[in-house]
Amino acid sequence: MTVRRPSRPHRFSLLSALPLLVLAAGLGLTWTVWEHERQVSRKELRAHFDFSLRETVSRIEQRMAAYEKMLLGVRALFDASATPGRGGLHDYVASLGLDANFSGVQVIGVAEWVPAAGIGSHVAAMRRHGQPDYAIAPPGRRAQFAPVVQRELGSGVLPRPLGYDVWSEPVRRQAMERARDSGKAALSGKVQLAIDAGPAARPGFIMYLPLYARGRPVDSVAARRANLVGWVYASFRMNQLMATLYGEQPPGLALTIHDGIEQAGETRLYPAAEPAAAPAAILSANEYLVIGGHTWTLSLSALDDYQARFGRNAEPLIAGAGAGLSLLLALLAWLLATGRSRAVRLAAAMTSELRIAAAAFDSREGMMITDAERVVLRVNSAFTETTGYTAADMVGRTPRMLQSAQHDAAFYRDMWLTIENIGGWQGEILARRKSGELYPKWLTISAVKGADGRVTNYISTHQDITERKKAEKKIEELAFFDALTGLPNRTLLIDRLKQAMTAGSRERSYGAVLFIDLDHFKTLNDTLGHDQGDLLLQQVARRLGAGLRAGDTVARLGGDEFVVVLAGLGHAPCEAARQTEMLGEKILATLNKPYQLGGLEYRSTASIGATLFHGHDTSIDELLKQADLAMYKSKETGRNALRFFDPGMQRAVMERAALEAGLREAIREGQFVLHYQAQVAGAGRITGAEALLRWRHPQRGMVAPGDFIPLAEETGLILPLGNWVLRGACAQLAAWAARPQMAPLSIAVNVSAKQFREPDFVATVLAVLAETGANPHRLKLELTESLLVDNVQDIIEKMQALKAKGVGFALDDFGTGYSSLSYLKRLPLDQLKIDQSFVRDVLVDPNDAAIARTIVALAQSLGLGVIAEGVETRTQRDFLAGFGCHAYQGYYFSRPLPLEAFEAYAAQPSACPI
Repeated sequence: MTVRRPSRPHRFSLLSALPLLVLAAGLGLTWTVWEHERQVSRKELRAHFDFSLRETVSRIEQRMAAYEKMLLGVRALFDASATPGRGGLHDYVASLGLDANFSGVQVIGVAEWVPAAGIGSHVAAMRRHGQPDYAIAPPGRRAQFAPVVQRELGSGVLPRPLGYDVWSEPVRRQAMERARDSGKAALSGKVQLAIDAGPAARPGFIMYLPLYARGRPVDSVAARRANLVGWVYASFRMNQLMATLYGEQPPGLALTIHDGIEQAGETRLYPAAEPAAAPAAILSANEYLVIGGHTWTLSLSALDDYQARFGRNAEPLIAGAGAGLSLLLALLAWLLATGRSRAVRLAAAMTSELRIAAAAFDSREGMMITDAERVVLRVNSAFTETTGYTAADMVGRTPRMLQSAQHDAAFYRDMWLTIENIGGWQGEILARRKSGELYPKWLTISAVKGADGRVTNYISTHQDITERKKAEKKIEELAFFDALTGLPNRTLLIDRLKQAMTAGSRERSYGAVLFIDLDHFKTLNDTLGHDQGDLLLQQVARRLGAGLRAGDTVARLGGDEFVVVLAGLGHAPCEAARQTEMLGEKILATLNKPYQLGGLEYRSTASIGATLFHGHDTSIDELLKQADLAMYKSKETGRNALRFFDPGMQRAVMERAALEAGLREAIREGQFVLHYQAQVAGAGRITGAEALLRWRHPQRGMVAPGDFIPLAEETGLILPLGNWVLRGACAQLAAWAARPQMAPLSIAVNVSAKQFREPDFVATVLAVLAETGANPHRLKLELTESLLVDNVQDIIEKMQALKAKGVGFALDDFGTGYSSLSYLKRLPLDQLKIDQSFVRDVLVDPNDAAIARTIVALAQSLGLGVIAEGVETRTQRDFLAGFGCHAYQGYYFSRPLPLEAFEAYAAQPSACPI
């Protein structure tokens, strides 16, 4: 009989081994999860690091963009007023709040572009305008200079004398050249700021923005170089700039910035001092920033602190929890049949808590943590301070309660799609506080993923940027709007005009540009003061804005110049012209109504020039030139009118520009000669000659003075021309003095009103007489009646000063101008000259004959000589002689002759023509 042994000890052995098997399996699983977590943690840390790198680059780029806008505001001051005084720049800088909104800015200043030939007058001008100790530093001879002429300092910055020549330093000069040629802001390399001194000076850099002559073209590099007047600039210390972004260093990160792409001690911009030896970086990366045409190398390294701050740091927790859970599961194995479900719930709860505990939650910025369903789990105290919502208000609810209803569903859909694709999103958003107030904030959202790759939580930071937006808005207003009237300035006008041209091209419709200039505005400023002029400009701006259609633009270019852009005027040019004329007449009627200027009723008119445009057929600069030309045509035809641009105007302007360029070259190349026309007495005895200027053009031949003298008057070139004629005539008098036959002759020289009004005119004439040795009694200066319009007392004093030295005076073209008999008797004149317009028809027009007879009688009553010009026949001479005029000049006696021909004519036994 076989007896079976009990199997209970065997079953007991298997049951005893079960906890060991569970423990081994648990520890093995713990190691697997720990290794996986380590890999995932490193990937997430890398993602956070890359995000920190992008955020650092973004903050620097945003800050530099804000600085550029700030400088655009300074340039707008110059565009509006050409040369704003120190007070204007000071007020603008004060309004920015540098310490609060633009920390890091040391100096905002202006450097003027001065060629070597003008440096002496520049220094003298600065000393006259309140800088008695002004001097150029460093001293020395250079081809060009760019001295600092205005400077506004940040707090804590010690002042330095003006006059420092920034062009003298190669690093600064390279940035200034880039800004000049591009028309945009340019950044310098690493420099020691002029406000710093000594070996402890910290690295800095400078941003330059070019200034060009107002109204001049800047559409090419050559034009920008030709019309440069200076730069506005801002200087920075790099360490202070970075401190405004992060403090001394970004938390948990080691950041260095080098100038250029070389990383060496001499190129390091930040930190200023050589960094102390630091632990090996766990992560590092380089990023190249190109700002203002200049390259920086940004090197970012993550330290152990960064891993503690942003790493998951779950490995120790997993190891400890896994070991504990393995032991617990081994214990629970004994109760497997009855305690299985409870063990599962406990394990799940412990795992969830571990994941939440791994998230970082300590920040100076508002932070929020949600679960995967976007239900709020936690908010920090900074979040409560910013939004007004406490943890009790937020926990268990979704962030939708923060929405402002200013962003549509598509915006949020795109935002969450980005988060799903790349694990994060950042950007500006408009949110709502608990009080209901809307405010702008910078929102950053990062997704936290579990070991299985699924999102377990979302972490968001909320930064209130209200003050930054206010500062940006202030800068934008100064950069794009006129400070006095609030209208768009030239920069914004060009942008609006581009939009109108693009819309016209798309819709195939016409538009128009109106150039408006107030008539006699300078007279108002001179008589009532600039404050009253400003009041008028403000009222004009309001009337223009109120009288336009929706979609039209009115801008102020500066001074009393306004521009209106009309869009959508139809598909036919005749219809567009009709609408433009109708709106222009409406503007004229509006501006003609009385103005109230501080209790005084004032009336003003305007001149308007108009031109049509069709898409992009004509450039913006050309459109503004055309409207400007039409406006001047309106002024020429009587003011208070609207005139359309005529292509003939453009041809005339181009011919005038060519003539002006040729005139300047003629002065440089000495292409002018003097001709002499005889002045005779009686039957033909030569008493002298009038010196007449002729232009010997290399292609056009001899150019008559009527073709270029008016242009010379307008451009101011009459001054060097007039001095050249005076010097040539005096030199000829000195040469004739040595020849007995020519010595008795006098020479008459025409003097322009502009030349005579020069403060040093008397000194110039006397200096020329002394240098040439000419006899002043043989020199006669011919003045025109237009000279007598204003400041007659100054004219009389100058004439008396020269008269005392023997110089004679004749009043030219008498009877055609504005002479007053009361002034005429006070002027120390020697002779009146009857204008040729009266002599030409003296035989057939009784009025001309009466005027000529009256002029002779007036001269005789005042004890003055009289001479008639334009005498071409014997009959004219005899008629004039019949009522007492016995001195003549004209073709009947001699045409204007070159020097040799005139001397030969004067040497004839009888110069009287047969």
